[in-house]
Amino acid sequence: MTSSGNFGLSGRNRPIWVSAATARPGAIRRCQVSKELVGRAGNGEAMPSLCSIQVRYTTVVTLLVLVIVVVVGTSMDLAVRYRVRDEAFLNAEKIVLRWSAQVRGGHLPHPIPASAGVDLIQVVDARGRIVNSSPQTGRTRLSRFRPEPGNRLQRRTECLPGRQCVLLTADRISPNADSPVVYAGTAEPSILATHDLEYVIAAAALLMTVMLGWMTWRITGRSLRPMEQQYQLASTTSHELRNPIAGLRLQLEGALLYPDHVNPRDTIQRALSTTDRLEAIVEDLLLLARLHGGEHAPHEPIDLGVLVTEEVGTPAPTMPVHAEVTGNVWVHGSRTQLIRLLSNLLSNARRHAETGVTVWVASAHGQAVVEVTDDGAGIESADRERVFERFVRLEDGRRRDATGSGLGLAISRDIAHAHRGTLRIEDSACGARFVLRLPLIEGK
Repeated sequence: MTSSGNFGLSGRNRPIWVSAATARPGAIRRCQVSKELVGRAGNGEAMPSLCSIQVRYTTVVTLLVLVIVVVVGTSMDLAVRYRVRDEAFLNAEKIVLRWSAQVRGGHLPHPIPASAGVDLIQVVDARGRIVNSSPQTGRTRLSRFRPEPGNRLQRRTECLPGRQCVLLTADRISPNADSPVVYAGTAEPSILATHDLEYVIAAAALLMTVMLGWMTWRITGRSLRPMEQQYQLASTTSHELRNPIAGLRLQLEGALLYPDHVNPRDTIQRALSTTDRLEAIVEDLLLLARLHGGEHAPHEPIDLGVLVTEEVGTPAPTMPVHAEVTGNVWVHGSRTQLIRLLSNLLSNARRHAETGVTVWVASAHGQAVVEVTDDGAGIESADRERVFERFVRLEDGRRRDATGSGLGLAISRDIAHAHRGTLRIEDSACGARFVLRLPLIEGK
Protein backbone atom coordinates (compact mmCIF):
# COMPACT_ATOMS: atom_id res chain seq x y z
CA MET A 1 0.00 0.00 0.00
CA THR A 2 1.27 3.49 -0.66
CA SER A 3 1.11 6.76 1.14
CA SER A 4 0.96 10.18 -0.57
CA GLY A 5 1.35 8.48 -3.89
CA ASN A 6 4.37 6.65 -2.64
CA PHE A 7 3.50 3.03 -1.96
CA GLY A 8 1.61 0.27 -3.70
CA LEU A 9 -0.84 -2.20 -2.24
CA SER A 10 -0.40 -5.85 -3.04
CA GLY A 11 -3.65 -7.76 -3.42
CA ARG A 12 -4.06 -11.35 -2.37
CA ASN A 13 -1.69 -13.66 -4.24
CA ARG A 14 -0.43 -10.82 -6.40
CA PRO A 15 3.28 -10.56 -7.27
CA ILE A 16 5.22 -7.94 -5.33
CA TRP A 17 7.81 -5.62 -6.81
CA VAL A 18 10.54 -4.29 -4.56
CA SER A 19 13.45 -2.12 -5.55
CA ALA A 20 16.66 -4.15 -5.59
CA ALA A 21 18.40 -1.40 -3.70
CA THR A 22 16.13 -1.78 -0.68
CA ALA A 23 15.46 -5.49 -0.51
CA ARG A 24 16.14 -7.07 2.86
CA PRO A 25 18.57 -9.90 3.63
CA GLY A 26 18.26 -12.61 1.08
CA ALA A 27 18.29 -10.09 -1.80
CA ILE A 28 20.71 -7.45 -0.52
CA ARG A 29 22.82 -8.42 2.44
CA ARG A 30 24.71 -6.08 4.67
CA CYS A 31 28.01 -7.84 4.13
CA GLN A 32 28.50 -6.77 0.54
CA VAL A 33 30.79 -4.42 -1.31
CA SER A 34 28.97 -1.49 -2.89
CA LYS A 35 30.97 -0.50 -5.95
CA GLU A 36 28.56 2.29 -6.80
CA LEU A 37 28.74 4.01 -3.43
CA VAL A 38 32.21 3.46 -2.06
CA GLY A 39 34.43 3.61 -5.10
CA ARG A 40 37.81 5.09 -4.35
CA ALA A 41 38.46 8.42 -5.98
CA GLY A 42 35.84 7.62 -8.61
CA ASN A 43 37.94 4.95 -10.26
CA GLY A 44 35.47 2.16 -9.54
CA GLU A 45 37.76 0.32 -7.13
CA ALA A 46 35.64 -1.23 -4.41
CA MET A 47 36.32 -0.45 -0.78
CA PRO A 48 35.79 -3.04 1.98
CA SER A 49 32.18 -3.55 2.99
CA LEU A 50 30.97 -2.43 6.38
CA CYS A 51 30.71 -6.05 7.45
CA SER A 52 34.33 -6.72 6.53
CA ILE A 53 35.38 -3.68 8.56
CA GLN A 54 33.39 -5.01 11.50
CA VAL A 55 34.99 -8.44 11.09
CA ARG A 56 38.48 -6.95 10.91
CA TYR A 57 38.07 -4.80 14.02
CA THR A 58 36.52 -7.66 15.95
CA THR A 59 39.26 -10.07 14.86
CA VAL A 60 42.06 -7.66 15.79
CA VAL A 61 40.55 -6.85 19.18
CA THR A 62 39.80 -10.52 19.90
CA LEU A 63 43.35 -11.58 19.04
CA LEU A 64 44.77 -8.75 21.12
CA VAL A 65 42.57 -9.72 24.06
CA LEU A 66 43.56 -13.36 23.59
CA VAL A 67 47.26 -12.49 23.74
CA ILE A 68 46.71 -10.36 26.84
CA VAL A 69 44.66 -12.97 28.69
CA VAL A 70 47.17 -15.69 27.80
CA VAL A 71 50.03 -13.60 29.19
CA VAL A 72 48.04 -12.57 32.25
CA GLY A 73 46.72 -16.11 32.78
CA THR A 74 50.18 -17.64 32.49
CA SER A 75 51.61 -15.07 34.89
CA MET A 76 48.77 -15.69 37.32
CA ASP A 77 49.27 -19.44 37.13
CA LEU A 78 52.99 -19.14 37.78
CA ALA A 79 52.45 -16.64 40.58
CA VAL A 80 49.88 -18.82 42.34
CA ARG A 81 52.05 -21.91 42.01
CA TYR A 82 55.12 -20.07 43.29
CA ARG A 83 53.18 -18.63 46.23
CA VAL A 84 51.71 -21.98 47.28
CA ARG A 85 55.02 -23.79 46.87
CA ASP A 86 56.99 -21.10 48.68
CA GLU A 87 54.55 -21.05 51.58
CA ALA A 88 54.75 -24.83 51.91
CA PHE A 89 58.56 -24.71 51.94
CA LEU A 90 58.61 -21.88 54.50
CA ASN A 91 56.37 -23.82 56.87
CA ALA A 92 58.54 -26.91 56.43
CA GLU A 93 61.66 -24.86 57.03
CA LYS A 94 60.34 -23.49 60.32
CA ILE A 95 59.45 -26.98 61.52
CA VAL A 96 62.74 -28.54 60.43
CA LEU A 97 64.75 -25.85 62.20
CA ARG A 98 62.69 -26.31 65.33
CA TRP A 99 63.24 -30.07 65.48
CA SER A 100 66.91 -29.73 64.50
CA ALA A 101 67.39 -27.64 67.61
CA GLN A 102 65.61 -30.33 69.63
CA VAL A 103 67.94 -33.01 68.20
CA ARG A 104 71.00 -30.99 69.11
CA GLY A 105 69.65 -30.48 72.65
CA GLY A 106 68.73 -34.13 73.03
CA HIS A 107 65.06 -33.40 73.81
CA LEU A 108 63.39 -34.88 70.73
CA PRO A 109 60.04 -36.57 71.55
CA HIS A 110 59.16 -39.96 70.14
CA PRO A 111 57.19 -40.02 67.93
CA ILE A 112 57.53 -36.50 66.60
CA PRO A 113 54.18 -34.66 66.63
CA ALA A 114 52.95 -32.83 63.54
CA SER A 115 52.54 -29.05 63.74
CA ALA A 116 51.66 -26.05 61.55
CA GLY A 117 50.27 -28.29 58.85
CA VAL A 118 53.60 -30.09 58.44
CA ASP A 119 52.93 -33.74 59.25
CA LEU A 120 55.83 -35.52 57.54
CA ILE A 121 58.92 -35.40 59.82
CA GLN A 122 61.87 -37.75 59.97
CA VAL A 123 65.31 -37.87 61.57
CA VAL A 124 67.72 -40.04 59.56
CA ASP A 125 71.24 -40.91 60.74
CA ALA A 126 74.37 -41.01 58.58
CA ARG A 127 73.75 -44.66 57.69
CA GLY A 128 70.31 -43.91 56.29
CA ARG A 129 68.36 -45.38 59.19
CA ILE A 130 65.20 -43.64 60.44
CA VAL A 131 65.95 -42.68 64.03
CA ASN A 132 62.68 -40.92 64.76
CA SER A 133 59.63 -39.80 62.75
CA SER A 134 56.06 -38.57 62.87
CA PRO A 135 53.35 -41.25 62.69
CA GLN A 136 52.29 -40.21 59.19
CA THR A 137 55.61 -41.03 57.53
CA GLY A 138 55.63 -44.79 58.14
CA ARG A 139 58.95 -46.62 57.70
CA THR A 140 59.79 -45.30 54.25
CA ARG A 141 62.40 -42.59 54.00
CA LEU A 142 61.10 -39.27 52.74
CA SER A 143 64.31 -38.66 50.80
CA ARG A 144 67.71 -40.15 50.20
CA PHE A 145 69.23 -36.75 49.69
CA ARG A 146 71.82 -35.56 52.26
CA PRO A 147 72.76 -31.87 52.26
CA GLU A 148 76.43 -31.03 51.93
CA PRO A 149 78.24 -29.72 54.99
CA GLY A 150 78.63 -26.29 53.42
CA ASN A 151 74.94 -25.99 52.48
CA ARG A 152 73.08 -27.71 55.27
CA LEU A 153 69.52 -26.40 54.64
CA GLN A 154 68.00 -27.57 51.36
CA ARG A 155 64.57 -27.56 49.75
CA ARG A 156 63.49 -30.64 47.82
CA THR A 157 60.49 -31.99 45.94
CA GLU A 158 60.49 -35.78 46.27
CA CYS A 159 58.20 -37.90 44.11
CA LEU A 160 58.33 -41.62 44.91
CA PRO A 161 56.67 -44.18 42.59
CA GLY A 162 53.05 -44.79 43.56
CA ARG A 163 53.06 -42.00 46.12
CA GLN A 164 52.10 -38.35 46.10
CA CYS A 165 54.96 -35.89 45.74
CA VAL A 166 56.24 -34.24 48.91
CA LEU A 167 57.55 -30.71 49.41
CA LEU A 168 60.17 -30.94 52.14
CA THR A 169 63.11 -29.18 53.68
CA ALA A 170 66.24 -31.11 54.72
CA ASP A 171 68.53 -29.79 57.50
CA ARG A 172 71.92 -31.32 58.30
CA ILE A 173 72.41 -31.01 62.03
CA SER A 174 76.19 -30.34 61.80
CA PRO A 175 79.04 -30.46 59.29
CA ASN A 176 80.28 -33.72 60.85
CA ALA A 177 80.31 -36.78 58.65
CA ASP A 178 78.08 -38.70 61.07
CA SER A 179 75.58 -35.88 61.39
CA PRO A 180 71.91 -36.91 61.17
CA VAL A 181 69.52 -35.11 58.83
CA VAL A 182 66.09 -33.82 59.78
CA TYR A 183 63.44 -33.84 57.08
CA ALA A 184 60.15 -31.95 57.37
CA GLY A 185 57.53 -31.49 54.69
CA THR A 186 53.98 -31.91 53.50
CA ALA A 187 52.21 -33.61 50.63
CA GLU A 188 52.12 -31.49 47.51
CA PRO A 189 48.85 -29.45 47.47
CA SER A 190 46.32 -30.51 44.84
CA ILE A 191 46.60 -27.12 43.16
CA LEU A 192 50.22 -28.05 42.35
CA ALA A 193 49.71 -31.74 41.77
CA THR A 194 46.89 -31.33 39.21
CA HIS A 195 46.09 -29.02 36.32
CA ASP A 196 42.85 -27.75 37.85
CA LEU A 197 44.28 -24.24 38.16
CA GLU A 198 45.21 -24.17 34.49
CA TYR A 199 41.74 -25.40 33.51
CA VAL A 200 40.06 -22.67 35.54
CA ILE A 201 42.33 -19.96 34.15
CA ALA A 202 41.89 -21.24 30.59
CA ALA A 203 38.09 -21.30 30.97
CA ALA A 204 38.08 -17.76 32.39
CA ALA A 205 40.39 -16.55 29.62
CA LEU A 206 38.22 -18.15 26.93
CA LEU A 207 35.05 -16.70 28.42
CA MET A 208 36.62 -13.25 28.69
CA THR A 209 37.88 -13.42 25.10
CA VAL A 210 34.49 -14.49 23.77
CA MET A 211 32.67 -11.83 25.78
CA LEU A 212 35.00 -9.04 24.72
CA GLY A 213 34.89 -10.25 21.11
CA TRP A 214 31.10 -10.24 21.20
CA MET A 215 31.02 -6.79 22.79
CA THR A 216 33.43 -5.50 20.16
CA TRP A 217 31.24 -6.94 17.40
CA ARG A 218 28.15 -5.27 18.86
CA ILE A 219 29.82 -1.93 19.54
CA THR A 220 31.48 -1.84 16.12
CA GLY A 221 28.24 -2.78 14.43
CA ARG A 222 26.39 -0.07 16.32
CA SER A 223 29.04 2.48 15.40
CA LEU A 224 28.92 1.50 11.73
CA ARG A 225 25.12 1.38 11.54
CA PRO A 226 24.70 5.12 10.77
CA MET A 227 27.25 4.78 7.97
CA GLU A 228 25.42 1.73 6.68
CA GLN A 229 22.15 3.65 6.70
CA GLN A 230 23.78 6.52 4.82
CA TYR A 231 25.13 4.12 2.20
CA GLN A 232 21.76 2.44 1.84
CA LEU A 233 19.98 5.79 1.60
CA ALA A 234 22.44 7.02 -1.01
CA SER A 235 21.98 3.81 -2.97
CA THR A 236 18.20 3.86 -2.88
CA THR A 237 18.06 7.60 -3.57
CA SER A 238 20.32 7.32 -6.59
CA HIS A 239 18.24 4.39 -7.84
CA GLU A 240 14.97 6.31 -7.54
CA LEU A 241 16.34 9.55 -8.97
CA ARG A 242 17.99 7.90 -11.96
CA ASN A 243 14.77 7.20 -13.87
CA PRO A 244 13.17 10.67 -13.66
CA ILE A 245 16.48 12.38 -14.40
CA ALA A 246 17.08 10.11 -17.39
CA GLY A 247 13.52 10.81 -18.61
CA LEU A 248 13.99 14.55 -18.23
CA ARG A 249 17.28 14.43 -20.10
CA LEU A 250 15.70 12.38 -22.89
CA GLN A 251 12.86 14.87 -23.29
CA LEU A 252 15.21 17.86 -23.45
CA GLU A 253 17.63 16.17 -25.81
CA GLY A 254 14.74 15.16 -28.07
CA ALA A 255 13.54 18.75 -28.19
CA LEU A 256 17.04 19.92 -29.20
CA LEU A 257 17.74 17.21 -31.74
CA TYR A 258 14.31 17.25 -33.44
CA PRO A 259 12.92 20.78 -33.07
CA ASP A 260 10.64 20.32 -36.07
CA HIS A 261 9.00 17.17 -34.73
CA VAL A 262 8.68 17.99 -31.03
CA ASN A 263 6.13 20.37 -29.58
CA PRO A 264 8.08 22.65 -27.20
CA ARG A 265 5.01 23.24 -25.03
CA ASP A 266 4.43 19.52 -24.50
CA THR A 267 8.11 19.01 -23.75
CA ILE A 268 8.12 21.79 -21.17
CA GLN A 269 4.97 20.43 -19.52
CA ARG A 270 6.42 16.93 -19.25
CA ALA A 271 9.70 18.35 -17.98
CA LEU A 272 7.85 20.36 -15.33
CA SER A 273 5.93 17.25 -14.28
CA THR A 274 9.20 15.34 -13.93
CA THR A 275 10.70 18.26 -12.03
CA ASP A 276 7.74 18.24 -9.63
CA ARG A 277 8.39 14.58 -8.91
CA LEU A 278 12.09 15.23 -8.32
CA GLU A 279 11.24 18.15 -6.05
CA ALA A 280 8.84 15.98 -4.04
CA ILE A 281 11.50 13.30 -3.59
CA VAL A 282 14.08 15.86 -2.48
CA GLU A 283 11.67 17.46 -0.01
CA ASP A 284 10.80 14.05 1.43
CA LEU A 285 14.47 13.18 1.77
CA LEU A 286 15.19 16.47 3.54
CA LEU A 287 12.33 15.81 5.95
CA LEU A 288 13.67 12.32 6.65
CA ALA A 289 17.14 13.76 7.23
CA ARG A 290 15.73 16.29 9.71
CA LEU A 291 13.78 13.60 11.55
CA HIS A 292 16.80 11.28 11.78
CA GLY A 293 19.14 14.14 12.58
CA GLY A 294 17.26 14.91 15.79
CA GLU A 295 15.98 18.29 14.63
CA HIS A 296 13.00 19.12 16.84
CA ALA A 297 10.05 21.03 15.46
CA PRO A 298 8.14 23.30 17.89
CA HIS A 299 5.67 21.23 19.92
CA GLU A 300 2.35 22.36 21.33
CA PRO A 301 -0.82 20.81 22.80
CA ILE A 302 -2.97 19.58 19.91
CA ASP A 303 -6.54 18.32 19.88
CA LEU A 304 -6.06 15.28 17.69
CA GLY A 305 -9.78 14.89 17.07
CA VAL A 306 -10.06 18.43 15.70
CA LEU A 307 -6.92 17.97 13.60
CA VAL A 308 -8.27 14.77 12.07
CA THR A 309 -11.66 16.36 11.41
CA GLU A 310 -10.00 19.25 9.59
CA GLU A 311 -7.91 16.90 7.45
CA VAL A 312 -10.91 14.71 6.65
CA GLY A 313 -12.86 17.79 5.64
CA THR A 314 -10.23 18.83 3.13
CA PRO A 315 -11.85 18.62 -0.33
CA ALA A 316 -10.70 15.55 -2.25
CA PRO A 317 -11.86 14.46 -5.69
CA THR A 318 -11.50 10.76 -4.94
CA MET A 319 -12.81 8.65 -2.07
CA PRO A 320 -15.12 9.84 0.75
CA VAL A 321 -13.78 9.68 4.31
CA HIS A 322 -15.87 9.19 7.44
CA ALA A 323 -14.43 10.32 10.80
CA GLU A 324 -15.46 9.15 14.28
CA VAL A 325 -14.01 11.05 17.25
CA THR A 326 -14.61 9.77 20.80
CA GLY A 327 -13.95 12.29 23.57
CA ASN A 328 -11.18 14.87 23.82
CA VAL A 329 -7.90 13.43 22.57
CA TRP A 330 -4.99 15.78 23.24
CA VAL A 331 -1.36 15.16 22.37
CA HIS A 332 1.82 17.19 22.54
CA GLY A 333 3.53 17.53 19.19
CA SER A 334 4.31 19.41 16.00
CA ARG A 335 1.14 20.43 14.19
CA THR A 336 2.89 20.57 10.81
CA GLN A 337 4.39 17.10 11.17
CA LEU A 338 1.19 15.50 12.44
CA ILE A 339 -0.74 17.06 9.55
CA ARG A 340 1.81 15.54 7.19
CA LEU A 341 1.42 12.15 8.85
CA LEU A 342 -2.39 12.22 8.67
CA SER A 343 -2.33 13.50 5.11
CA ASN A 344 -0.07 10.64 4.06
CA LEU A 345 -2.32 8.05 5.69
CA LEU A 346 -5.52 9.53 4.23
CA SER A 347 -4.08 9.86 0.73
CA ASN A 348 -2.85 6.30 0.96
CA ALA A 349 -6.21 4.99 2.12
CA ARG A 350 -8.17 6.94 -0.52
CA ARG A 351 -5.98 5.55 -3.25
CA HIS A 352 -6.68 1.93 -2.36
CA ALA A 353 -10.23 2.04 -1.00
CA GLU A 354 -13.10 0.63 -3.00
CA THR A 355 -16.00 2.63 -1.56
CA GLY A 356 -14.70 4.72 1.36
CA VAL A 357 -12.28 5.34 4.23
CA THR A 358 -12.99 5.37 7.96
CA VAL A 359 -10.95 7.31 10.53
CA TRP A 360 -11.48 6.57 14.20
CA VAL A 361 -9.96 8.73 16.98
CA ALA A 362 -10.10 7.82 20.68
CA SER A 363 -7.96 7.37 23.79
CA ALA A 364 -7.03 4.04 25.38
CA HIS A 365 -4.60 3.02 28.11
CA GLY A 366 -3.02 6.46 28.33
CA GLN A 367 -2.51 6.76 24.59
CA ALA A 368 -4.17 8.65 21.76
CA VAL A 369 -5.22 6.20 19.06
CA VAL A 370 -5.94 7.03 15.43
CA GLU A 371 -7.07 4.27 13.08
CA VAL A 372 -7.26 4.81 9.32
CA THR A 373 -9.06 1.94 7.60
CA ASP A 374 -9.93 1.44 3.93
CA ASP A 375 -12.05 -1.26 2.33
CA GLY A 376 -9.53 -2.23 -0.34
CA ALA A 377 -7.68 -5.47 -0.89
CA GLY A 378 -5.51 -5.10 2.23
CA ILE A 379 -1.84 -5.85 2.79
CA GLU A 380 -0.28 -9.26 3.21
CA SER A 381 1.17 -9.93 6.68
CA ALA A 382 4.64 -10.45 5.21
CA ASP A 383 4.57 -6.94 3.68
CA ARG A 384 3.29 -4.97 6.67
CA GLU A 385 6.74 -3.90 7.80
CA ARG A 386 8.30 -3.64 4.36
CA VAL A 387 5.91 -0.92 3.23
CA PHE A 388 7.43 1.38 5.88
CA GLU A 389 10.88 1.10 4.31
CA ARG A 390 12.20 3.85 2.10
CA PHE A 391 11.40 3.59 -1.60
CA VAL A 392 9.59 0.28 -1.19
CA ARG A 393 6.58 0.23 -3.53
CA LEU A 394 4.44 -2.82 -4.02
CA GLU A 395 3.10 -3.70 -7.44
CA ASP A 396 -0.45 -2.48 -6.90
CA GLY A 397 0.81 0.89 -5.74
CA ARG A 398 2.88 1.34 -8.88
CA ARG A 399 -0.13 0.41 -10.97
CA ARG A 400 -2.37 2.94 -9.22
CA ASP A 401 0.22 5.75 -9.09
CA ALA A 402 3.37 5.51 -11.19
CA THR A 403 4.70 8.88 -10.00
CA GLY A 404 5.04 8.05 -6.30
CA SER A 405 8.44 8.17 -4.62
CA GLY A 406 7.96 5.48 -1.96
CA LEU A 407 8.77 7.70 1.00
CA GLY A 408 5.35 8.56 2.44
CA LEU A 409 4.95 5.76 4.95
CA ALA A 410 8.61 5.92 5.94
CA ILE A 411 8.12 9.60 6.77
CA SER A 412 4.88 8.85 8.62
CA ARG A 413 6.52 6.25 10.87
CA ASP A 414 9.51 8.51 11.56
CA ILE A 415 7.14 11.31 12.57
CA ALA A 416 5.34 8.89 14.91
CA HIS A 417 8.66 7.83 16.46
CA ALA A 418 9.72 11.48 16.80
CA HIS A 419 6.56 11.97 18.89
CA ARG A 420 7.39 8.90 21.04
CA GLY A 421 4.62 6.95 19.38
CA THR A 422 4.14 4.03 17.01
CA LEU A 423 2.59 3.46 13.59
CA ARG A 424 1.67 -0.08 12.61
CA ILE A 425 -0.56 -2.03 10.27
CA GLU A 426 -2.90 -4.25 12.24
CA ASP A 427 -5.47 -6.88 11.37
CA SER A 428 -8.71 -5.76 9.80
CA ALA A 429 -11.84 -7.55 8.61
CA CYS A 430 -11.54 -5.73 5.31
CA GLY A 431 -8.81 -3.67 3.72
CA ALA A 432 -5.78 -2.19 5.50
CA ARG A 433 -5.90 -0.66 8.98
CA PHE A 434 -3.12 1.76 9.95
CA VAL A 435 -3.00 2.39 13.72
CA LEU A 436 -1.21 5.43 15.14
CA ARG A 437 -0.57 5.60 18.89
CA LEU A 438 0.81 8.70 20.61
CA PRO A 439 1.31 9.61 24.30
CA LEU A 440 -1.86 11.22 25.65
CA ILE A 441 -1.85 14.50 27.58
CA GLU A 442 -3.65 13.77 30.83
CA GLY A 443 -6.10 16.26 32.31
CA LYS A 444 -7.13 17.82 29.00
